[in-house]
Amino acid sequence: MIEKKRLFFLILFPSFLAGLIFLGVYFFSPGNTPRTPPPVFEEIYSSRSDLREKIRDIDYAVYESLYRSGALERDISFQNVEPRHQNGRVWDFTEISVKCPGRKCARNLQIIITHGLTALGPEISYRYEKTPDNEIVCHISAQGFYTHKIVLKFDSQRLPVKDFRSSVAIIIDDLGYDQDIAFSFIHLDLPISLSVLPCAPYTDLIVREATENGCELILHLPMEPKQYPSVKPGPGALFLSMEKQEILQMLDQDLEDIPGAKGVNNHMGSSFTENREKMVIVLKELKKRNLFYVDSRTTSNTVGFKLAKNMGLPAAKRSVFLDNDLAPKAIRMQLERLLSMARHSGSAIGIGHPHKETLEILREYHSGIKAEFHVVPVSELVR
Repeated sequence: MIEKKRLFFLILFPSFLAGLIFLGVYFFSPGNTPRTPPPVFEEIYSSRSDLREKIRDIDYAVYESLYRSGALERDISFQNVEPRHQNGRVWDFTEISVKCPGRKCARNLQIIITHGLTALGPEISYRYEKTPDNEIVCHISAQGFYTHKIVLKFDSQRLPVKDFRSSVAIIIDDLGYDQDIAFSFIHLDLPISLSVLPCAPYTDLIVREATENGCELILHLPMEPKQYPSVKPGPGALFLSMEKQEILQMLDQDLEDIPGAKGVNNHMGSSFTENREKMVIVLKELKKRNLFYVDSRTTSNTVGFKLAKNMGLPAAKRSVFLDNDLAPKAIRMQLERLLSMARHSGSAIGIGHPHKETLEILREYHSGIKAEFHVVPVSELVR
């Protein structure tokens, strides 16, 4: 009996040991899955997907309606895309303005939009109102959450065609957990800005590669979200519970992780960026270090951008998130929103994330964007 046990051990133990060695090599080798899982990219990802899907359906219906109506690109303007929080749900609210040559055109577009929205089912509701300013306003809700405002303007002059190229800046956030995708964005032939998380497994390698290739670097500074602690912003984060010295110490450590960073934008932070006292501490330190601040606008109540401007700190704010929905059609739609905002306001800032889908769409649009717009690092759009 003892001999049988010894034989069993001698046969199986080498296989067991080999398996352990294989697993160790696989999981801890630099080219494979990092030991630390990446944090949630944006707070909107932490919200239930059913609302996001309904919003996507509305977006598609509106786009199809505008296409069927023959609306001209120059007459469609995305006025605002801002984050909303309600009852634990997070979504982007969109406001679109469409210039129509007359009342009849506006009415026709209203009918087309109504047909498109009605086909989406009872979870999508809408109502129209007429204003004294020759406008028909469509308010759209999904599952009871207000998601879109579409303003049809008629009997008004069309916007003049500009004789200069508008500027577009694209930031890629949340870099640090995937070396290969980061290198692909670095070598993309567009002057994008790279926002890198502190304390991530590949932060050092990505910073080094970006610096050698002349890419603009930003610290992607983690901050406390509303859903904390169920949603965690990751290592290096600033929390509302921190005292001034703790905030400054953590900020200093995070900036040391991204040598050469020209500025900072917030990762998450829907709670932290609403707190004036804490944001003053951060922004004063950035001004002291001659850095700029880009408000990612993860909450409509953020005080970051306005505070920075009042303090004389160079600042800008995000116009559009490009890839909260990874369907290629959805990313294209968001990119078109970004370009529309740039056409009508002179400049716009888009934020994307290290997804292969985002990379492929940027490659697809590459030549067209460069032909029509000045694509610039975000540092050129801070004021």
